[in-house]
Amino acid sequence: MGRVVSPAFGSITLAAGGTYSSKPRPVLIFQNDAFPTGESTVIIPFTSKDAPGAHYRVAVASSRTNGLDRKCWLEVDKVGAIRSAWLGPVLGSLEPDALQTAIALARQLMSPAPDSTS
Repeated sequence: MGRVVSPAFGSITLAAGGTYSSKPRPVLIFQNDAFPTGESTVIIPFTSKDAPGAHYRVAVASSRTNGLDRKCWLEVDKVGAIRSAWLGPVLGSLEPDALQTAIALARQLMSPAPDSTS
């Protein structure tokens, strides 16, 4: 078996397998292209269910650019890694504005809270 090559950062692909999801669902590739591809790839999953008031969600309308077939929400609060072998075909790429919003939310989510005692 050859080396698995992950899609580029910002690509939207389908993913399914193992305990991740029994049916293919769209995910955003959120791993820097400079890092070598290994057995896993960092992703952010999409959901088709709105969660009003969810701070770490990004609404994404379907478009020819992203390849989504309906409006979805990027679940930035569920960033994680899945086996690269579970990645399917590339649907498209996330629009720049939505990608920048996802990056900003992920940075906020993963940054330490300011020290309120100083």
